[in-house]
Amino acid sequence: MSEIAATTGNPARAEGHPPAPPPSGYPKHRIEGLTDGIFAVAMTLLAIELKFPENVQITTNDELGQAMLHLVPHLISWPLSFAILAIFWFAHQRAFVHLRTVDGKLVAINFLSLGFVTLLPFSTMLIGGYAPLFASHAVYAANMAILAWLSLWQIRHIASHPELTHGALTEAFIRGARFRNWSLITCAGLAVALAWIAPRFGSMAYMAMAVIAPLSRRWSRSDAPPRTS
Repeated sequence: MSEIAATTGNPARAEGHPPAPPPSGYPKHRIEGLTDGIFAVAMTLLAIELKFPENVQITTNDELGQAMLHLVPHLISWPLSFAILAIFWFAHQRAFVHLRTVDGKLVAINFLSLGFVTLLPFSTMLIGGYAPLFASHAVYAANMAILAWLSLWQIRHIASHPELTHGALTEAFIRGARFRNWSLITCAGLAVALAWIAPRFGSMAYMAMAVIAPLSRRWSRSDAPPRTS
């Protein structure tokens, strides 16, 4: 074993361990830990708006029912945003499982993404608290579209830098990621168009992600030759 290690110049690789990150790389587990934490906080903050106004006095069932009716927009926007954040978190995990290490550009893309993840609770508050206003839906749609575009950028960067991965990404995986993110961008555009006509129903366009997300995962798992370029 020592002779093999001396020949290769890399004892860890000779013993069957994964190669060490290159000098310019960073350990991916630090990025994964930070990402998990920020997603967890953002998902928790989504529920903050699920509360009655402090000046409302509720003493009867009828008053409670009326107060609950006022929460309906928040009760719609909260699970919607939670589900989409879950889709982005899951997509991030599926992408990073292929990585051996990360470079500076990938770290920067990840930080940009996390910045817009932390903005989503605010965007969700807008469409929950100001559903009749077109501007609230425009801000929410922009938040969604930017997150999807950054996810596309991240996948493109990983695919074009195979030295960061354990193995080249498959065409099926890349196709599934593109389909998911471009579909979300399309949903955001449809939501803006719908909100222009009927603002209260703008967020309904995102319901299509309930079908798009599992379909993209199925495509990502389909057998396909590895990407070599």
